[in-house]
Amino acid sequence: MVFGTPTGRMTAYLCALMLAAGCAPVVKQTESDKPAAKDSSQTASLGNGTEQQSLRINQPDPLLDGLLPDDLAKAQAQAKQNYLKYWPYISGKSRYVRYRMLAELAQLQAPQSLEAVPIVESGYNPYALSHAGAMGLWQLMPTTAHFLGIRKSSDIDGRRHVESSSEAAVRYLQSLHDRFGNWPLALAAYNYGPNAVARRLQKTPWQPADGLDQMPVPAVTRDYVRDIIGLAALLHMGVLCFPDPLPTRAITVESPIDLKQLASVSDLGVEEFFRFNPGLNHAQYLNEPVTIHVPDDKAASVISAQETCGPQFVSTTVRDGDSLWTIARRHHIDVAYLRRLNPGISKVLHVGQPLKVPANALAQAIATPNPLLSQGRRIQYKVRSGDSLWKIAERFGTTPQAIARSNEMSTDATLRPGDRLWILARIRPI
Repeated sequence: MVFGTPTGRMTAYLCALMLAAGCAPVVKQTESDKPAAKDSSQTASLGNGTEQQSLRINQPDPLLDGLLPDDLAKAQAQAKQNYLKYWPYISGKSRYVRYRMLAELAQLQAPQSLEAVPIVESGYNPYALSHAGAMGLWQLMPTTAHFLGIRKSSDIDGRRHVESSSEAAVRYLQSLHDRFGNWPLALAAYNYGPNAVARRLQKTPWQPADGLDQMPVPAVTRDYVRDIIGLAALLHMGVLCFPDPLPTRAITVESPIDLKQLASVSDLGVEEFFRFNPGLNHAQYLNEPVTIHVPDDKAASVISAQETCGPQFVSTTVRDGDSLWTIARRHHIDVAYLRRLNPGISKVLHVGQPLKVPANALAQAIATPNPLLSQGRRIQYKVRSGDSLWKIAERFGTTPQAIARSNEMSTDATLRPGDRLWILARIRPI
């Protein structure tokens, strides 16, 4: 969601991922193949997806209310063209987060068909970060997230957190619906901005019966609304079906804890674990307890394993005046062992340089990051002495404005050595 600018579409991004994954397109189901359904009022319990779908087909969908048949037909055709071939990728990602997201929709008594919005916004990838700085399932901009009450800390990012972001985004969509009186305009306002939509409506009033082609918003916003309406219709009819979401349970684990180790000994893959927990900034929590979400059938093993999963190794950073000898002495090891832990380390150290050390000095340690945050071009950078936004931006092939947006700061903010910044890098740093 990027107010005042066209929202970057997911097509090219999803296409590259699909080509890499080799996913096949979905085949439209016949009437005999279509699953039978479950009442949408039972969404919070999230039972059998086949039962959900048949009852859903027989109930009206609020997002489709009042739209012309021709508009619905065009929206379905557009949604099929844009998303059908990517459905295996999107639906696969949805299994990790949709259980909790649907629970939020049910809790807020919102239309279940709003589950189509994250398809368009993020492809159901809560780690998605746009060039403009929008993040998460619902692609919330930093200023919008702050306005909606979403907070971030050094440990948790609310825009990636499933419950926090879903509750805020859905409440916001409901408020837009109350303001504009129908769902197409609410969706347009979510994309284009409510004040911008209101100004256009003052000049050209609009209702669903006037037709989506006549909606007084930019063409890219009309296409955005059509995509969501079309996907909602395809889901409503059973042409597209989500797989059953994976039920999860919240568990609070005490620190210090190494979540990658916990995932491994609990028979959860590390990547799978962080797919269930996209809001986490770290893979290690050293000083504070942390709440994680795990599949129901893994909860018992996670609970029993947590006491044995304290971190064996942590990160530390080079301080002014440090040498290999002083660092080794501080952590009660010899220089040879320090070198084995950090292959390729040179005798010349730089202030802020990260080093792997044994976890016997947690007060001086830095938690390792969530491994999924370091994939692709989104990296966490630790500010060094002499750095400025301009120097950092040049090094990573981005702009000071983009770094500032991603970190909710101004371009003239003071940087201090040791500060951590999220950067959407365009080039590999030298």
